[in-house]
Amino acid sequence: MFRRLSLKARLHLATVTMVLSLVFVLAGLNLHRALELTFQTVEDRAQANANQLRDLLIQRIDDRAVNFRPRPSDLDETKAMWTKILIDDPLIPRMLQQSGANSHLVADILITGADSVVLTASNPAHAGANAPNLPDYLQWQKRPLWDRVVEIFSKNQDYSIRIPLGVPEEGQEIFSIRIITSSPLLKDAVRPELQSVAYLSALAIGLSLAYAFVFSNLMLRPLARIGETIDRMAQGEYSADPLRQTTEPHEFADLQSKLGVLGKQVRGAREDADQLRSKIDQLLQQMEEVVLLFDETEHLIMAGRPAERLFRLTRDELIGMNVRELFPDDTSIGSSIRTAVQFRKPLTDMLVRYRMPRGEEVNFLLSLDWNMDQMLVTLRDAESRKALASHLDLSSRLAAISRLTGGVAHEIKNPLNAIAINLEVLKSRLSGDNSPLQQEVEVISKEIARLDRVVKTFLNFTRPIEVKLTTVDATELLREAGQLVEVQAARNNVAVTVLVPEERLHAWADTDLLKQALMNIVMNAIEAMPQGGPLYLRLLREGTEVFLEVEDRGGGIPEAVQEKVFQLYFTTKEEGSGIGLAVAYQAVQLMGGLLIMRSQPGFGTLFRIGLPGIDVEEEVPDEEPEPISEQTG
Repeated sequence: MFRRLSLKARLHLATVTMVLSLVFVLAGLNLHRALELTFQTVEDRAQANANQLRDLLIQRIDDRAVNFRPRPSDLDETKAMWTKILIDDPLIPRMLQQSGANSHLVADILITGADSVVLTASNPAHAGANAPNLPDYLQWQKRPLWDRVVEIFSKNQDYSIRIPLGVPEEGQEIFSIRIITSSPLLKDAVRPELQSVAYLSALAIGLSLAYAFVFSNLMLRPLARIGETIDRMAQGEYSADPLRQTTEPHEFADLQSKLGVLGKQVRGAREDADQLRSKIDQLLQQMEEVVLLFDETEHLIMAGRPAERLFRLTRDELIGMNVRELFPDDTSIGSSIRTAVQFRKPLTDMLVRYRMPRGEEVNFLLSLDWNMDQMLVTLRDAESRKALASHLDLSSRLAAISRLTGGVAHEIKNPLNAIAINLEVLKSRLSGDNSPLQQEVEVISKEIARLDRVVKTFLNFTRPIEVKLTTVDATELLREAGQLVEVQAARNNVAVTVLVPEERLHAWADTDLLKQALMNIVMNAIEAMPQGGPLYLRLLREGTEVFLEVEDRGGGIPEAVQEKVFQLYFTTKEEGSGIGLAVAYQAVQLMGGLLIMRSQPGFGTLFRIGLPGIDVEEEVPDEEPEPISEQTG
């Protein structure tokens, strides 16, 4: 859906989204602060009332105890005296009623004994009853703010703030003061705050939308035309339309013209790539083929060198073997050959499965031809051929991009620099002005910066890269990658798990290139799980090679596009750039490593980087290897 929008519509949407996000964030922060302050005020007032009542009760009890006869002789008699004073004194209920009337957040005040029996209360009807078992307000205050707000608007619940009174020397509680508040009272306290924030937010949103649409139409019109040209080029129309007579700045007109030149060169590069692909396809027909010639008795009389790798036997050992020995009838290849022999018919590129001597199964394309009584069997590795074709296609695309960007990128940067300078002048004139014009200029500045990054990306693919191979601590590098993406992963609800063996593994690689490739793959995996999920970073060793694996549990990559994932600017994400995996592939390729991808739609994707392993006990060569200067393609 987002891809179908024009550049102008995207900029409109981005501007409105940014403004709305800012309004909602500020409104949320203000509302959070106001609600927390309201709840804290309830607690503070209740504590203050309870402390004041405590002092008044102690003073009243002391005054009454002076005239009490007989005088208590022990603690039990003292407790009985205090309890009787609280029950009989008519002044104490009036004190409680007056204290509750002074606070609109207090529903009731209870004085209870150690057995939770109400001795006296602001409501005399509650005296003599058991105190209700209410949630403690101080504990309720520790719950998340949203839960508290939902509760006071959805439930009719009372809460209690309890202040115990007793004999400090004995450490016993004789009676307690309970301040009762309720959710309706709390709701009445927070409702004005909610209404105020909602009103201000609605006003800010309305003004922001009006400013965004009015001023973005005026300021982003030239960029919209450039966006239309880029969209046409992306759809295969490689030439820009002639410039219309407009009042647009000459910098934008120059950029539009350069895009037209770039489109023509892209078309020429694509034609070159198609020709190169045709030649490569012809070469692939002769590569990785297992050729076997059998005589009329079905014994092998000739075999190509690839047959030695397939059967793990020398050609001298293979010559003279029967076709049934090489391909038993109960195998896929054997049954297909037996059927062709029985009906004396040829086979062409039949997909068959063969179990290698080590146990792994490989797909082959089986062809069978007849020459008099002799039988020619040809096997082509379907998987290797497909992968090799994909890699060569990718290399040819990168080479085509390298050829076309050398001259055009420099020409595009000139109008971009002029536009950037004029924008800085405009920004200086608008300095201090908080009107939406300043925001729209910022949007234009960001879009120019984005175009500049695109040009730099082209240049980076044409510039030679210096590779410095050394011993890299793969264990530490993988852990560091996990730490670097923790924040971004947490924002996306992605749980990163780093799995490394107990022993440290080292690889022969370029530290910077390896880190760049790994981070691009990890960030791509995080973006592949918009709803969150687990992300596994593994390190393992197989034989002499070290493998770094990145596995996500996202939606996977459709089979139809899996061959294109390493192509520059190809992406399956709505907001993806299509650069990260291409850069990662280039980096691993320059280090002499291998980057492979396995994906199952609906279950996730696995990327695997394979590099030569290094034992730390091995002596590193005294002479540092000369840096390798490679050019992509």
